[in-house]
Amino acid sequence: MHEYDIVVVGAGSNSLVAAAYMAKAGKSVLVLEKNGVCGGGVVSINIAPGFTHDTHACGLVTCLGNPVLAQDELGLFANHGLELIPVECSFASLFDDGNSFFIYKDLDRTCEQVARFSERDADTFREFVIEARSILPLLTRGAAVPPLPTGNFLTLLESSPLGRKLAEAMFLSCYDIIDSKFESEHVKIHFMKWCAEAMVNPEEKGTGILIYNLMGVACDVEPTYVKGGTGNLAKALISALEGYGGEVRVNAEVTKVEVSGGRSAGVYVDDEFIKAGDAVIACIHPWKLAEYIPEIDSEIAEAAARTRLSHHGALLQGIALDVVPEFKAGPEFARAQGVEFVPLGMEATRRTFDEYRYGRIPDAHLSPLAIMPSIHDPGRAPEGCCTLWLYHFAPMVLAEGGLEGWEDQKRGFADAVWKVFKEHMTNVDESNIVARHIETPLDHHNHSGSMINGDIIGLGTQIGQMLGRRPTPQLAQYAVPGIDGLYLSGPFMHPGGTVTLGGRATAIKMYRDFGIDLKIGFEGL
Repeated sequence: MHEYDIVVVGAGSNSLVAAAYMAKAGKSVLVLEKNGVCGGGVVSINIAPGFTHDTHACGLVTCLGNPVLAQDELGLFANHGLELIPVECSFASLFDDGNSFFIYKDLDRTCEQVARFSERDADTFREFVIEARSILPLLTRGAAVPPLPTGNFLTLLESSPLGRKLAEAMFLSCYDIIDSKFESEHVKIHFMKWCAEAMVNPEEKGTGILIYNLMGVACDVEPTYVKGGTGNLAKALISALEGYGGEVRVNAEVTKVEVSGGRSAGVYVDDEFIKAGDAVIACIHPWKLAEYIPEIDSEIAEAAARTRLSHHGALLQGIALDVVPEFKAGPEFARAQGVEFVPLGMEATRRTFDEYRYGRIPDAHLSPLAIMPSIHDPGRAPEGCCTLWLYHFAPMVLAEGGLEGWEDQKRGFADAVWKVFKEHMTNVDESNIVARHIETPLDHHNHSGSMINGDIIGLGTQIGQMLGRRPTPQLAQYAVPGIDGLYLSGPFMHPGGTVTLGGRATAIKMYRDFGIDLKIGFEGL
């Protein structure tokens, strides 16, 4: 029998962060990963010789303010080879009437973009960004530490006029706020599409806080690529963990968390028991807690099982091309991190999100997002070639065929999305494809236990499942009540969604519980 102070279930980015902080405190740590490659949502593969493709996250935004990176608390930059490549323009919409919209880090430059559609909207956008900027520090600081209980957070917000405005947004939808503030259809659809990247319908109540977070980073935070592929973030985290004395074992799927005498005792990998002297950190989806931990309180498990997944998933294609695509609309589009091809029509846009809700693949009004990382990071493709990350929202469980139905629908939908992309290029057709890798919600489900039904966010990001209620109020502080030494980490925990490196908050909770001096691990506190 092997024994460690801390045993970690799963090697996604959140769990690796928590593990590295515990190893930094001098604990012996073992991380167990069911797949042959670590990273969860930060994984890169070679789809053809010389072509590096990110299978999930392709860029970093929300985690850039986390002290893991901002203060380099784990030495990822200083000691473990992590390099980031900033991009000046984060997101561009290319509309089917030939108009376009770019979001730049420079606020004045972005306002000029908005003013092409509406001077009034440009003034509104400027005011909105300035207002959101003042709120962002509160949201950013709260994202890297254990959350306040939701009631306390609301009380804090109600103490100031700006806070009250944010509190009001928590009960509205993104669409409510966008529609009330802006007049141009182009501007409205642009921001609706961007908000939908949180994998919720922009019209769902409780999503309004997302637009404040989005506006707060829109012109202040440069989106970045991880040099050499997002998977290099996972490699840097593993290097940090191992540098502090920790270990990682791949192809090791945990089948049960052992509980004895009211505390976590270790885990089973098939018939092998691995003892945890101090604690287990488990990346186990809320829906699966009772399966892996039969001793968990039934009310806690039932509440966790009632949590809601995201509104939609995604179909993602990694395409290796033997040319660098050229946009018919002009070369400036190639410099944006992401370009979305957007058909106009507010009603049609709104109805498309309903299609996802009812499990239907849209057969029209397609709006793919294209990212070409090798333009900014040439090492990802051979000279004169390109890596294309081609993405489209998709229903997770199909009305006809269920989740398994994606086996039959995969290629047809992927071809339809590819067709839209190539029609916007001057020099690309099927003959330029060197290799093509397609992943559907079914593939995402099979890849990670955190992505049930292909939910790449892990859990819905409605306000009822955020902050001090993520995933539930009982579990929001990263510890499982009634079982000592059992902690949670994963995309379904606060702050939730995208690459957040949220395992830092789990580690803060553990340092406090174990009486470890926070200064040992957290220079950014």
